[in-house]
Amino acid sequence: MIRCEEVLKHLYEYIDRQLEGVTYSEIEDHLKQCKYCCKHHDFEIELKNLVQRSCYQNKAPGVLKSKISSMLGDIQPE
Repeated sequence: MIRCEEVLKHLYEYIDRQLEGVTYSEIEDHLKQCKYCCKHHDFEIELKNLVQRSCYQNKAPGVLKSKISSMLGDIQPE
């Protein structure tokens, strides 16, 4: 069985459905049995939903978008 440390390490990937295969199902099974990790999972889901609700209608100001675009333009590919 996957350990709590490993579950918490991959929790955000699990929530965002960015995991595949055995790891996803192992985390899913672990969350069904471990109250500690399940509480962390539930908290992160609620936090994500709160941020999404709070920020959904608010658009970034044009000045911020311009600054980010110019900063990204200064980044050289490796």
